[in-house]
Amino acid sequence: MRIKQIHATIYHYYILLVLLAAIAISGGRDFLFHKDAVVVNVGLADIQEVYPVASHFTPNRYGVYEVFGANGHKTGTVFLSSNYTRQFGYAGIVPLLIGVDENLIISKIVVLPNNETGDYVEAIYSNKFIGRWQGVSLEDALQLQVDVVSGATHTSKAVIAGVRHTASHVLNADASVVAETSLWSTIKDILLLVMLLLSLMMAYKKGRAKYRSVYLMLVLLIMGLILNNVLSTRLLNGWLLEGFMWRANWQSMLVFILAVTLSLVGKRKFYCNYLCPMGALQELTNKISPFKKRKLPTVFMGVSLREIYLTLIAGALLTGFTPELAYLEPFMFFSFHIIGIGLILFGVAVIVLSLFYNQPWCAVCPTGCLMDTLPYNKIKNVESKHIDHAKE
Repeated sequence: MRIKQIHATIYHYYILLVLLAAIAISGGRDFLFHKDAVVVNVGLADIQEVYPVASHFTPNRYGVYEVFGANGHKTGTVFLSSNYTRQFGYAGIVPLLIGVDENLIISKIVVLPNNETGDYVEAIYSNKFIGRWQGVSLEDALQLQVDVVSGATHTSKAVIAGVRHTASHVLNADASVVAETSLWSTIKDILLLVMLLLSLMMAYKKGRAKYRSVYLMLVLLIMGLILNNVLSTRLLNGWLLEGFMWRANWQSMLVFILAVTLSLVGKRKFYCNYLCPMGALQELTNKISPFKKRKLPTVFMGVSLREIYLTLIAGALLTGFTPELAYLEPFMFFSFHIIGIGLILFGVAVIVLSLFYNQPWCAVCPTGCLMDTLPYNKIKNVESKHIDHAKE
């Protein structure tokens, strides 16, 4: 490793760290990597999502909300899950309101505002998932088996864990740490580890270029369609604002740590070239397209488009504007069965452009810009280069 490259890389990450810290602090964080208190504001409108006839509510000495109707009679009781447990979804904590009657039978469960993508939250509002708890006692809720929603796995698991741990605290019972224990969950974890091992072999073993098309199809199938394991600005922003928990999202954290570590020691664009399913989809489309590929214009006044895009996103977050970051990148395309038509069209547009341009999304990808390093051969020429997956 050349000394200049090491110094340049460290400087690059230092600038990124300062930027990320500023975003985290502007988002309400006191400390970058730890957040002791969870503040969830509950209003009457939230309570009325559980009990529509509620006219007012009061927290009792245990922090439980007692709900009353217009006639002054008690309508029910509502528990706030974040008073008992912090359960993380894809991009942060997922607080719940759990309404029960006098017999501790669940009336309704409502997901409070959070950092999860709207499509994921909408997907869990169904009788087959969140509706499964309606009419179930808190005691039975401890052991109720509810299948996660495909494509919204992390959000689903956070809801399941929130219900079980809240019930366990109320009943003074032991609730096991919620995790998928099914054979399928184990298979997915094994598939992830296999893909990480294969990515290292493809990156460091010579003579693997002839297997690249097969490898890209595995990335697309496993990382994209099966695991939905994609690093994104939405995910990273959620970690900054809410913190991260290994138990809830260890797979994405492992991918992130591996990508940053290898980039730091000189294997730049490791994630983009070897683990990103959107990158794999574009490169495969490039390979099968009969058209001559052109380079998408990527530089404006000496600054790359993805640097401009990332700067706009960071600027919005720093100034308090909070756009739905998941809609600014096409990665949710791999959850096509639960997302809206807009995101599907976003992904299709990337595929169509890939017929004529070399990896068009990579030219503007803010996540790729954030993950990238400044290597030795760019110290004297800061103009951003096009990502050429096949040559890495």
